[in-house]
Amino acid sequence: MKKKKFSDKDFNFREIINKLLVIKNAEIGESSSGIKNKENYDSILCYCYVDEEAGISFEHLAGYFFEKDEILNNLKNDVIYKIRFGAVINDEFKVLNNNTTGILEIDNKIKNIDEWYDKNEDSKKLRKDEIFDPFRYIGFPDDVIIYLMKDGLNTEKLYVKLIRIEGGKVFGKLLNEPHQDFGVHIDDEIEIDIVKSNQGEIYLIHHCKKIIIK
Repeated sequence: MKKKKFSDKDFNFREIINKLLVIKNAEIGESSSGIKNKENYDSILCYCYVDEEAGISFEHLAGYFFEKDEILNNLKNDVIYKIRFGAVINDEFKVLNNNTTGILEIDNKIKNIDEWYDKNEDSKKLRKDEIFDPFRYIGFPDDVIIYLMKDGLNTEKLYVKLIRIEGGKVFGKLLNEPHQDFGVHIDDEIEIDIVKSNQGEIYLIHHCKKIIIK
């Protein structure tokens, strides 16, 4: 298995979402498990998922030997340890070939994570759509940059959370409050248009004549 870093230029969030992976970070393992002997492990076994509010997240499942590919089942079954993307962005990782370990407690945790966080079918479809990739915020695959437009006002750049598809149209929730009076506000739901300039560049925009009632 190829070892990579989340900070690599060719990193793609799709290669880790809903996957079992190993992150080379013994310090996180120490803080969450309480085990101080680093000779026992040098990494953590995690399951990756997307929390719609917190972005790419990892459930710490066990300690791990990075080079030996051996699991140290050192976590209590009734304890949950969540790690956010920003905490491990500079760490080395590798994705495992299977999403099961053969350890009942760990495999049940993975099943529960999928049942809880993997319910929005529209979000899953939008994460697969590469046209949004240049506009996604790192670590938050559902959050994209768009441009608000309205006659008589300057164009503003804001973030929107992609939330649903309806009738072939994409809708998102505004994550910032506009500085100008566009008639829409933070948490409002708006339609997102994908447009191409005369030079062939793609943009995500919302023209504020198309206001969706919250």
